[in-house]
Amino acid sequence: MHQYFVMLKDNARAITNTKVIVGVAMFCALEVILDMFNIYLAPTLRITFGFLATAASCYFYGPYPNMIAGLIMDFIGYAMHPDGPYFPGYALNAILLAFIFSSFFYEQPVKVWRVLVARLLVVLINYLFLNSLWMSIMYGDSFFVLVGARLLKNVIMFPIDCTMLYLLLRRLVVITLIRKSRARLRIEGRGSPGAWS
Repeated sequence: MHQYFVMLKDNARAITNTKVIVGVAMFCALEVILDMFNIYLAPTLRITFGFLATAASCYFYGPYPNMIAGLIMDFIGYAMHPDGPYFPGYALNAILLAFIFSSFFYEQPVKVWRVLVARLLVVLINYLFLNSLWMSIMYGDSFFVLVGARLLKNVIMFPIDCTMLYLLLRRLVVITLIRKSRARLRIEGRGSPGAWS
């Protein structure tokens, strides 16, 4: 637990790091692009890919930069596709998504149970509870009816989303190892006796 709070403290400094800002911005742009390629299995059942960009950004850059990015992306998303009056509740969803993914993936080994628990928390908190609550507040529909309508969809999509998420994170681990290996080789090359010959 102590290490977790140390990580949060260290990650807070990343907000002012130019490389982090640029990296998070690139993943935000990727999220917008991926959201354009949803696969509809039924009128109310679709495979989405935008959350994968969020997960990748959280894996590399941690909670604070991505929570701020989630807030900004909520405003941008509404500006691009306004649908009625702006509702700030969905900004909370974006912040929570970044916090949950970062808590399980940032500077953590990729494990199946981490993917399952992280995705389950997102489904329970964001999709079933908060989304249903926001819809109930905005349109006056019954909260429990909305939860019931979303339940089957999320049960069907859960293994699909978890599989995509796990495969992505495993790939990111390989990419990270390659980058570290190349950086180490460059450092060793500069320090070797023949580096300047």
